[in-house]
Amino acid sequence: MSYRKIGGRRSRSAAWQWGFIGFLPGLFCGLIIMIAVIAQGSLLEYIVPIPTPQVVTNVEYIVLSPTTDASIPTPTPLREVIVITATPDPAAAVIDEAPPASPAPAVSLGSVAVTAMPSATSAPASAANQIAAALQAIRSLTVSIPGGAFNMGTTPGEVAQAVEECTTRDGGSCLAAYSEDSYPAHPVTVDSFVIEITEVTFSQYVAFLNVQGPSSHLSGCAGFPCIHTRNESTDAVITFDSANYSIVDTLAQHPAYGVTWYGAREYCEAVGRRLPTEAEWERAARGDDGRIYPWGNVWDNALAKTNRPLDTPPGPFPVGSYPLGASPYGVTDLAGNAAEWVSDWYNERYYAQLAAQTTVLNPTGPVAGLQKVLRGGSWNSVPFFSRTVHRQSSDPSWGSEDSNAKRWIGFRCAADPPNDAVIGSSGQNPATLGLDVPPAPPQNTSLPNAQPTQPPPPEARQSDQTTTSNSAG
Repeated sequence: MSYRKIGGRRSRSAAWQWGFIGFLPGLFCGLIIMIAVIAQGSLLEYIVPIPTPQVVTNVEYIVLSPTTDASIPTPTPLREVIVITATPDPAAAVIDEAPPASPAPAVSLGSVAVTAMPSATSAPASAANQIAAALQAIRSLTVSIPGGAFNMGTTPGEVAQAVEECTTRDGGSCLAAYSEDSYPAHPVTVDSFVIEITEVTFSQYVAFLNVQGPSSHLSGCAGFPCIHTRNESTDAVITFDSANYSIVDTLAQHPAYGVTWYGAREYCEAVGRRLPTEAEWERAARGDDGRIYPWGNVWDNALAKTNRPLDTPPGPFPVGSYPLGASPYGVTDLAGNAAEWVSDWYNERYYAQLAAQTTVLNPTGPVAGLQKVLRGGSWNSVPFFSRTVHRQSSDPSWGSEDSNAKRWIGFRCAADPPNDAVIGSSGQNPATLGLDVPPAPPQNTSLPNAQPTQPPPPEARQSDQTTTSNSAG
């Protein structure tokens, strides 16, 4: 039997009292934190998200095209507005700002400086356009040559007469074999074209080299030399000081001689033109009446610069020095002064190939070869080589030759006409333009002691005993 106190209770656990005691401090701390959050004003962001406001910033740039000429009116400013919007990642906002325009560089043309001016309302001209404009400003005047048919080449009879004149009149030593690559005569038709009235001068060629840039003369013409300067040859006349090309004033208007074929072609293309074809050159020189010299069929020492008479000073004269020796169309120096490059490759049998064709329209020469055709003779040869029908040839570069051997070679440029209708056809007869033109010898005239011969190689053709070879003018 157990006993207990009178009035005593049954024993229980006290855990709930301790839990109640711990709850009160926790409730008190929570209230304090809530009061602090309310005081910061950010309670609503935990309950309702607020979108980030969009920020728009207007940035204005005023772009002006520069000018160096006070006489040119100031262009209207071009206003460009760039709108930048806010983004969650500031690093992703990239603004492409174009750098301010800078003045176009001045192009040195020897004695002339041309600065291309960019337009205020259009994109600046490319460097190529600036160069073309600078060179076009100094290129030669042209004359229109009407298209039509004419007899190209010469006859055995005309060659026989030319050989006799070379021997008895000029005291030279010429052979009929020198001209066998110039016949048979054959009909050719060419379209209208324009050709420069004068040969390209040293002044113009120096301007071209300055536009091409320093040292461009060494390999700047399709990878080939353009011309030699005094740095490469003491016989050259162009000075190159490692930055600029120049020529003395006394030679500025002389034909640019010593130019390679590649140098001639590069210049013509740079001024927006081209080398004439051999057929175009002969058309411009002899018209359509078959004249032997640009002015007629009778040689006159006073109308062209050759090495006759014997006491004539060596070297070419300034271009256009013989206006009375111009062709029917007014083209000067097509006889003598400087022999001229044309675009065609040379082949001594090419005329025979053309004569075998029924129709020959705008011939451009053989498709390939080792040498290029030269026309017109030069100051370094007898008149025999200055006939409008005579053909010469030379290496388009210098090959193994010294550049001094090219002192007699120059060039002029041609181009397609802007409008054929303006030029018209060749209905005119150039023989009526003021000069008496006697007829050429008939084609069936026999050669003295005629013997069939093969065309000699170009390097074997001797002009006379006192000068250089045929390939030297």
